[in-house]
Amino acid sequence: MLFKNFRFIFITVILIMFSLPTVMAQSSANVVRWVIEKNSSLCVNGKSNVNSFTCNINKYVARDTISCETGSASPIKLSGKIQMEIVSFDCHSRMITRDLRKTLKANEYPKMTITFLTLEWMPGLHSEKELIKGWVEVEVAGVIKRFELSYSFSNDGPGHIQLDGGRTFNFSDFKLSPPKKMAGLIKIKDAFDVNFQLILRTV
Repeated sequence: MLFKNFRFIFITVILIMFSLPTVMAQSSANVVRWVIEKNSSLCVNGKSNVNSFTCNINKYVARDTISCETGSASPIKLSGKIQMEIVSFDCHSRMITRDLRKTLKANEYPKMTITFLTLEWMPGLHSEKELIKGWVEVEVAGVIKRFELSYSFSNDGPGHIQLDGGRTFNFSDFKLSPPKKMAGLIKIKDAFDVNFQLILRTV
């Protein structure tokens, strides 16, 4: 009886060991990975009681990747993130650029990070834009919050796709106060828009 039990356990272990490579291969086959190309960009648009301003990052220097589990049930799981150096933002005005860096605590928290979490469904990646929603975590000045973003996916040539996304945030979402100038006569509004255009290459 003991020998029969040992034989059963031994055969079971062998079957599990041989089945693991197949399971792992199936899992990896369902993951699509993209690397973020250098010609990706991000901009922040804000307003004051006097005028509006735009701050840009026109070159993405990090070699980050985004992964998508295409075989998972809706919502589709994403992993990966984009990280922007606060000092890389160009607001086309020395005063506004300096104030934005100070407001976002660039010396203490040098990066703004967007971590991708989910998509509603896997896009078809056709030439026309496809609108999809998804969830991300945004970290600014050491504060992390979860938001729903609107995306558009489109084919950008062989092996490339373009991912556009963005939404309106508030400085107060991250426990920050908008900058003020000239004894408070110029006041930056709490709301600001963040929009990114990512060129992704399949790897």
